[in-house]
Amino acid sequence: MRDPGLQPERTALAWQRTGLSAAVVAVLLVRSGIVHGSALEIAAGACAAVVVALSALAARDVPAARLRLGLTTLAVVACGLCTAASLLVQS
Repeated sequence: MRDPGLQPERTALAWQRTGLSAAVVAVLLVRSGIVHGSALEIAAGACAAVVVALSALAARDVPAARLRLGLTTLAVVACGLCTAASLLVQS
């Protein structure tokens, strides 16, 4: 028989890992944006920072609400689009 207490703990840990990786990405994108003078990279870093904030909220309140999950997905997609646009502009 399964212990129902493990699934929420695994979900919270997954949100913590998501937040940690997004924080690293945000710092690297903002640093790169400052070094290269790219507003798109700074915007991508800001989107990644939004992911950090949303994942911190989700890690505390399991299960995550659909709205929060949708906003996190939207922020990740925006981060990717800004990064891709930045790479196209620099080419």
